[in-house]
Amino acid sequence: MPDESQLLTTTDTSLAVIETIRELDGATPAALAASLDLSESAVYKHLFTLTKHGYVVSSGDEYQLGARFYHLGMYVRNRSKVYELAGQYVIELADRSNEESDFGIEENGRIVTLFDSVGSSANPSSRLNNYEYMHTTAIGKSILARLPASRIDRIVDRWGLPQITEQSITSRGELDDELARVRERGYAVNDQESIHGKRVAGCLAEDPSGTVIGGFTVSGPAYRIEDTDLHQEFPDILHRVVPEFEAALESQGLV
Repeated sequence: MPDESQLLTTTDTSLAVIETIRELDGATPAALAASLDLSESAVYKHLFTLTKHGYVVSSGDEYQLGARFYHLGMYVRNRSKVYELAGQYVIELADRSNEESDFGIEENGRIVTLFDSVGSSANPSSRLNNYEYMHTTAIGKSILARLPASRIDRIVDRWGLPQITEQSITSRGELDDELARVRERGYAVNDQESIHGKRVAGCLAEDPSGTVIGGFTVSGPAYRIEDTDLHQEFPDILHRVVPEFEAALESQGLV
């Protein structure tokens, strides 16, 4: 476990400023001060430093996150040939299903979507919220189902089980039952649990040693996706394509 005595309060506050700007979709120093229970003068010092380095930009009295974050995000997405190859298989899944496909990874107990595709190209995820809770996503559930109970405990203790939609799991008992179903089926579903109106099936991808790399999904709108799509067609496509990705990782010497 991290040693909290090593925490740098100034850095912690700057990160809180960044997160609050994102949550508020832009904010004035006064709004940030109110949200963070800080003085405006203290907030301004953080904003000044972040602006100097390009992480925050101002328009009048309002501050927004700067494009430098996009640059860093692209670096993270492209730093690994494994992720680059995953983007190609996102396209393959979208082509075979004629629906949307995603690839995401777990970091710090959350799911980060790196690629999505609804056609012939894999793009950086353009969602406003692509840093999601594991218990509400098909990728997250697939990964949780492989983790020991102690690790699940730590994730739930840190992030809780917030209700994102009316369909979200909100208790540990429900989560344990759901993860048992994931293990039995070999795939997970997110049936409007993170986004209202979206039905998702997903499964994890791993390297030859069994280490989890991330997960892939196939999804579509609730008005069109039937139970047979969610529980038969989508999993069948995933179970054909994901092993192809795993085999390509090994054949190309990426793992």
